[in-house]
Amino acid sequence: MEGVQGQTGTCWIASLPPELLCHVVELAVDGLPPTIRLRSSTLRNLALVASNWREPAQSLLESKVHIDSYHRARAFLDRPRRLQRPLVLDELVLFFDFQPHDDDFFPLTEFMTRSICEMDCHIRALHLRSALFVNSFDPKLLLLPSFRELRHLKLDIPLEAAPDLPLVPLRLSKLSLSAMVDQPLALFKALLPTSADTLTSLHLFVIKSGSPLHEHILHALPSLPSTLLHLSISTHWIPLPNSLVDFILSCTSLRALALNGLIPKQLHELTSHLSSLPLALDFTVPATFAWHGFTVESFVDRILREAPLANLRFLTATRRIESGSEEKEERNESRRGAQGCACVYEVTARRPLP
Repeated sequence: MEGVQGQTGTCWIASLPPELLCHVVELAVDGLPPTIRLRSSTLRNLALVASNWREPAQSLLESKVHIDSYHRARAFLDRPRRLQRPLVLDELVLFFDFQPHDDDFFPLTEFMTRSICEMDCHIRALHLRSALFVNSFDPKLLLLPSFRELRHLKLDIPLEAAPDLPLVPLRLSKLSLSAMVDQPLALFKALLPTSADTLTSLHLFVIKSGSPLHEHILHALPSLPSTLLHLSISTHWIPLPNSLVDFILSCTSLRALALNGLIPKQLHELTSHLSSLPLALDFTVPATFAWHGFTVESFVDRILREAPLANLRFLTATRRIESGSEEKEERNESRRGAQGCACVYEVTARRPLP
């Protein structure tokens, strides 16, 4: 420790400003998912460096919490804490399904869910997941003080809005929904009105037989097309319903648009009729691309020439590679990542086209 101690013999690392300490701790685990043990072990070791390192390390350790059982909920609630301020959860994931082949597994209960939500904490992002149970989460819990700073709500669980559900004073900036799960209009009428001037990001996963959730959202928040800045639509090579196409085209302030899994014909039609002038466009193309004799590169060039994309500065087109033979179809492709995703075109500093 020579060279790091001051004249008083105290290690200088223990006297760093709190803001710098937090930044150091964040950099130490940057990029590590919360489910990786290396992240948690690193943070626990950092908490032992010095007494004033304990709080930033422990706060970050619990910044992203995934709870999928009664036992994990109990362990989270019983964990000793010596924080000087309320716990901040950047992401809380509650998973309500069960594992029928595991005799030691007990699903998350209503009592444990309420106990977590009643903690002295600030929850910034909430992800609710369940494929089997309905009403596992009571929407009235969103009225608790812990959700006053909620900014991102992701619903992969069917919820029912009780007749007496009051208006929930949320200030959401992002909403993520899946059409695989139906949500009643009454739920959106209770959750969205107070986010009229803050909701700027929307992600929708669309399936052929899914619920038209975008219609419910528009009914509860008619002003959304004029305030939405980031829109992401994901599907699996099926045509989008006309009402959803109309919604996309009605958005006048988009800055980033992601269209994943759209058939090429509809993708081209959408990009040629946009009402906004996005700065970033992200889309995928099929592994076996074939549309009117276009190659992937010529298709991308055609999209770039559409008038609504005149201000585009960032474009990323990806193509899913499913076999080694298909990987060699396009000479300009470069294989990236273990999942077989090939980047076929990327513009980061675009010049105006002639």
